[in-house]
Amino acid sequence: MSNQSQLTELINLGAMQQLSGNFEAAEAYYAKAADLNEPNVTLLNNRGMLFYQQNKFAEARPLFERALEIDNHNTSAWLNLANTEVLLGQYDKALQAFRQTISLKADQFEAWEGLAKLYMLSADMESAETCWLKAVELNPTSLSLLMGLAQVYLSTGRYDEAFEMADYVLSENPQNSRALQTAGLAQLMLKNYSMATGYLIRYLMLFPTDIAVRNHLAVAYLQSGQLSEGAAEYGRILEYHPEHEEIRLNLGVLCLGLNRFDEALAHLTHLLEQYPENKKGKLYLGIALANLNERDKAKQVFEDLLNDPGEWAAHAKKQLDLLMNLN
Repeated sequence: MSNQSQLTELINLGAMQQLSGNFEAAEAYYAKAADLNEPNVTLLNNRGMLFYQQNKFAEARPLFERALEIDNHNTSAWLNLANTEVLLGQYDKALQAFRQTISLKADQFEAWEGLAKLYMLSADMESAETCWLKAVELNPTSLSLLMGLAQVYLSTGRYDEAFEMADYVLSENPQNSRALQTAGLAQLMLKNYSMATGYLIRYLMLFPTDIAVRNHLAVAYLQSGQLSEGAAEYGRILEYHPEHEEIRLNLGVLCLGLNRFDEALAHLTHLLEQYPENKKGKLYLGIALANLNERDKAKQVFEDLLNDPGEWAAHAKKQLDLLMNLN
């Protein structure tokens, strides 16, 4: 068997193992192929992607670069290099590699997608939208590309368009998590709180530990006047993330508004045990104590805040005056 035939056979065997997820076996075949000292773009690309699939991006990069030294017009190598540079945080190099890919093959929708994501990272939404539209034009059945475009609409305040796009994706795939999240956020920003809660609840059925989305759901409840439901969501967030300062504070304040003073005191006390410098938490702790007729303790909290040089001294003075006027 000639070297070329042996090389082709080893590459094919490696590719079969790679497609099956048997990375160790694939690397063994590729290593044997490399030992033949026959420079081959396919081998370099395949082996580079093998490292890429194992998150070994620094090892993948030189293989794609070597492939391009052999064939500078190889679009696969340019695209693979671009994606690798993104994951190595080399965004300028990635940008140039995506552009080079497109210059060689204008209908490479993955390159347009990569460009769109890079522009979004740099907050250039106008350029991102142009690239997403081109990618969608080239691959109109891709739901992920449509959701990329929907994200631009959401980020630029075009909430109706974002919802329309997400709603279409959900008509094709009702379990699409990105579409559920986007639809919920769009309706939240449009102040359609009932619709927002419906989509966000459906999303959280898939990803119950997503703190950010659960917080959006709590806000939707609160904005629609469903304070108890909002408090319950804050409580669920704390089950997953008990050290979350902002949520613990929000729940304490919300319990005050619901006249659940014992719960408010418990949450605010817990907050200050973890974050003793949280001035807002101290102020509301004093208010909780005052409502529980623990006036001496409340007075001490407000007096301590009076020594604070920031804004909370004025708030504490107001609360202390109210407390003293009740005596």
